[in-house]
Amino acid sequence: MTILLTADEIRRATTIEGVVQALDQAHRDEFLGTTDITERINLRFPGGWMRYMAAAMPTLGVIGYKAFHLVGSALRIEIALFDIESGAPLVRMEGNHLTFLRTASTAAMAAARMAPEASVIGIIGSGHEARMQATVLSRLLDVQRMFVFSPRKERRELFAAELSAKLGVEIVPCEDAPRATANAEVIVVATNTGGAGPAFHADWIPPTAHVSSTGSTLAEERELDTGVWQYPELIVVDRMQALQESGDAIAAIKAGTLDPSQVITLAELWGRPADAPRPRRTLFKSVGSPLQDVAVAAYAYRAAIEQGLGTEVPDFMTVKETIPTWTGYGEERGR
Repeated sequence: MTILLTADEIRRATTIEGVVQALDQAHRDEFLGTTDITERINLRFPGGWMRYMAAAMPTLGVIGYKAFHLVGSALRIEIALFDIESGAPLVRMEGNHLTFLRTASTAAMAAARMAPEASVIGIIGSGHEARMQATVLSRLLDVQRMFVFSPRKERRELFAAELSAKLGVEIVPCEDAPRATANAEVIVVATNTGGAGPAFHADWIPPTAHVSSTGSTLAEERELDTGVWQYPELIVVDRMQALQESGDAIAAIKAGTLDPSQVITLAELWGRPADAPRPRRTLFKSVGSPLQDVAVAAYAYRAAIEQGLGTEVPDFMTVKETIPTWTGYGEERGR
């Protein structure tokens, strides 16, 4: 039987700690070469776009995909998992909340890897992703103080008031971005820039800090100005495809401020020895990874099953009687 999981059930089934553990395993497995991952497929059409991304994680016994599309201003996300041995469908789930959790947890984990002693956080943005990153960072680091800037005064003040109470951390709303980042050891840039960026500039960065950017996932979007890419000693991305997809990376390569040969992936970062030298100026640019989505979805699925959540539906997929056989590259029999 296949189960369906709603957004509310996903929220009830998952914890930040569970998501962090799932992502940690995913990055380790990728470094060890035990996973298979597609590059993201992007489809543009009048009025919107659709993306598809898939991965196999044998250590968890699953293969799966995430499909999401934007039509007008409405974004919908679905994740599906299948048993890697039988191919049987396991679950179809709503993916918005899980994507927020995945994005925030991945960025916070990268920050904790590259700046493990950081205690002062500067945040640019006050939306869902900024809130979630602040929350996860407070679990992974010994955070003493946060500073937040958002263009609208009421938004940054609400962010500070609500999260200060929730996280037990002093959060100071700032009138401009440079004040929010002046003393920061980790800088979170999580904005909804659309086509109006960049939202963060190189001269706002203190002499040493880790910068995390999770916006600008399309070529026309900008979150970081091109000068930001000249700052770090180490640049990390989810996957190298980010350099061809993110408007930030595309613009920096064109401007000559980003050398792709100096960039490593999260899997490579996870594979570094714990006692390896740690640069003091670092940048993580995230556009997401199929493996991250499959790993956290597998965790959510198993947590939901344990808690008795989800709606069972009859198997609706039939098995094709004539099995395709690959006879050579690009050739298929039984189609």
